[in-house]
Amino acid sequence: MLKKQTNAERLTAVRQMSICLWVLFAWAREAENMEAAYLSSEFALLHAWRLVSLQAAKSGKVPQPLENAFLSIFSAYHQICSEFLSTNVLPYVGRRHAISSAVRGANSLDVNLKLFDLLGRLGTAGHWALWGASRCSKEEEDARQQFRQEAAMYMASVRALISSNPVLLVPVKDDQAIDVFIATSLLMVDQRNGDYISRWLAEMLERARFAYEAHANYPCILQSYDELLSHPRARDCEYRKDVTSASILYPTIALWAALLHDQGTYERVADFKQEQLQHCNFQLWYPDERSEEFLYTNENRHGAVLSDIRVDTSADELVGLVLGECDQSPHFDELSAVKFNWWPLVVVACRRYRLPPPPHLSKGYVANRDATGDASDGPGAMPASGGTEGLECNDTD
Repeated sequence: MLKKQTNAERLTAVRQMSICLWVLFAWAREAENMEAAYLSSEFALLHAWRLVSLQAAKSGKVPQPLENAFLSIFSAYHQICSEFLSTNVLPYVGRRHAISSAVRGANSLDVNLKLFDLLGRLGTAGHWALWGASRCSKEEEDARQQFRQEAAMYMASVRALISSNPVLLVPVKDDQAIDVFIATSLLMVDQRNGDYISRWLAEMLERARFAYEAHANYPCILQSYDELLSHPRARDCEYRKDVTSASILYPTIALWAALLHDQGTYERVADFKQEQLQHCNFQLWYPDERSEEFLYTNENRHGAVLSDIRVDTSADELVGLVLGECDQSPHFDELSAVKFNWWPLVVVACRRYRLPPPPHLSKGYVANRDATGDASDGPGAMPASGGTEGLECNDTD
């Protein structure tokens, strides 16, 4: 449907989204309730990018009016996210149980869902800061340092949020691995966070295994709130197998443990798989030829799954398998967000639509780490497949 729009219709649509988003931002700020504006800004940013990418694919460049309209949406998105986090999250991340208590949920499930959601939001904001640093020229060293300081602040906030809220030590939903991946990939940018990440993931694994063995509130593949509320509704092995038939959480832990050379945690994942989860399909997600069309709007299914990931091999073999699939699949590099060096849009889309972030993001970290000895620019240092002209961000205040 979008492909049938004319250039003028695309421009009108993006301008209308921009106007509506700024109006909603003003109303939300006046009402001191930024949640609706935050969610709407993600929606507008992703859908506007889809319109921009269609124009770029058609003519090879983006007309200035369309670029300006998109950057206006991005500016609103950036300000909304910054205000939401600076008002509702950042002042309280270091206070024990403060944010958990502020959720005021009817039960522990509400707290768990909201805390992992906030973890993903903080991680996403940190990736945008890294992206900003990676786009600064040599003449913009002051701006680069400011972005790096912002990224470091978000890393510290992620650590503080985890340390102050033990609910983040065990997910109730397997797909909360998405938020874990986003936060971990941000922390991995600074190698000094390696020990912290290892301790966090090791504790998460141990608590998840204990809950599984005790038929308690272990990570499951259920999505319905009602089903999650009654989980586990049975304390028998058949039910437990049904709701743990697949997982992205445990292979995600195994992958990061392997990248961190944390042999102990990697082996504990392998032991858990061998002793308790032989029925569980360990899998990771990769973009496919349909992802460019549907990633930003979520109008249809897309992507490919690497299934039956084995963790009974060495950690190096797992890394080779996962990153080898990245080399064999060209579709990540063909995403317009990657081509035009707006890769955090992939993170935003995965967080919003609950898609596992592609392992290519960890590949960017590894490549930069191996080349420089650290990962100070993170995935933002990943070489883009195409140019960036015509879509530079000039206003991120």
